[in-house]
Amino acid sequence: MKSKYILSDALALFFAFTLALYLRFEFNFKDINVEWYIYTFFIILFLDVLIIYLKNGYDNNFSGLAGQLGLLVDGLIYSVFVYMLFSYSIKYTYFSRLTMAYFCILSLLFQLLGRGVLLYFRKKRFRAGLDLKNILIIGDIDDKSSGLLEKLMNKKDYGFRVIGYLSGGSKAKKGPLQCLGGFADYEKAINDNSIKGVFILTRIGNLEEIINYCLDNYISVYTLGNAVDVISYPLEIHFIEEIPVLKVKDIYISGTGARLKRLMDIALSFIALVVLSPLFLLIAVAIKITSPGPVFFKHRRLGLNGRVFEVYKFRTMVTNAEEVLEKLLERDPELRAEYNTTYKLKNDPRITKIGRFLRRSSLDELPQLINVLKGEMSLVGPRAIVDDEIEKYGQERKHLLRVPPGITGLWQVSGRNDLDYADRVKLDMQYIKNWNIWLDLHIILKTIPAVLKKDGAY
Repeated sequence: MKSKYILSDALALFFAFTLALYLRFEFNFKDINVEWYIYTFFIILFLDVLIIYLKNGYDNNFSGLAGQLGLLVDGLIYSVFVYMLFSYSIKYTYFSRLTMAYFCILSLLFQLLGRGVLLYFRKKRFRAGLDLKNILIIGDIDDKSSGLLEKLMNKKDYGFRVIGYLSGGSKAKKGPLQCLGGFADYEKAINDNSIKGVFILTRIGNLEEIINYCLDNYISVYTLGNAVDVISYPLEIHFIEEIPVLKVKDIYISGTGARLKRLMDIALSFIALVVLSPLFLLIAVAIKITSPGPVFFKHRRLGLNGRVFEVYKFRTMVTNAEEVLEKLLERDPELRAEYNTTYKLKNDPRITKIGRFLRRSSLDELPQLINVLKGEMSLVGPRAIVDDEIEKYGQERKHLLRVPPGITGLWQVSGRNDLDYADRVKLDMQYIKNWNIWLDLHIILKTIPAVLKKDGAY
């Protein structure tokens, strides 16, 4: 959906710019600098899309066309203002003011038209019963919450299908909505009905238990009014028409900071892949020459919100590594204890000669830049773990998968593999709870000397 809105805005600006040139010059360009006009278009296009992206304008939300008007106006005003500052700073202001006026007015109209078409088809799919999320209402329905409930039940424009509700009182049906039990029956109601989101309407005794269960199972939690303590949980505000609804954050790194982090990931990983492409080729040739098998190794890891993805690495082990590992662990209890503790072996006999060098230099991690470009990982974040490791995080597991895993992180620049597992968990949690964009930049800068010194690598 995000890419569709970006494409819609880009096309809207292109058609607006073309029509503005026709209205002003009737495509007679003999008296203007065509090259500068083209530069102007791409500068404003880039800035407009960037500003809307940073203002959360390409994420799915409940706002209708009227709610997006202010966002589009902001995008155009700020992008044109920044362009004007730039053009005046380089003393190149040869752009027709009337053309710019036409362009801004037409851009706003075409962007609204494009988004209106996309919203129409999205709502059409919802009304046809497609792409809907099953929703459970938790709490006693009163006059305050009945308005929201009516909107959720009678309109599918928001992508919700209300399955039923849990009540603290009678289990009888209330109107068209079926009661699925009491507050204690939340787990059964969620599992039996494939619930993807819950709306908590009133304060209840086992509230924290319900929210933690939902977060552990990647179920969205919405709340009305003061049903959830804003101090205990990070919340964000959404509007369902005129009704403000709070949502417990599914992820901890969100908002403008998250979008800056993603932009930095895309830019730096793309540049790194281009610059390091000759090194990729040399490593690939070395792997093929020294051992039979594929160049890359793929391994299943847990990503943001528990989604499983395949992490890419250069192959550093023999092709039948899993089979060899099982035989090794069966024969040697000490090795099994070491592996069960760290999920690694310090003197791993499965590693090839070139693989040992790649690991000590951390060059085997370079293909993860592809995971970063795909959005499965970030340059900086907690370590991407396998499914069996999640239990080692105990109560912290609910925090670990709320941020994207990273190629490098706080523990990698604080001793790397010399740290024991408990210390790695603590450092991952420190990163998650204290994240900011400057921390990411600091870790990236510290990673380079840590890799060059091969601190704790094996």
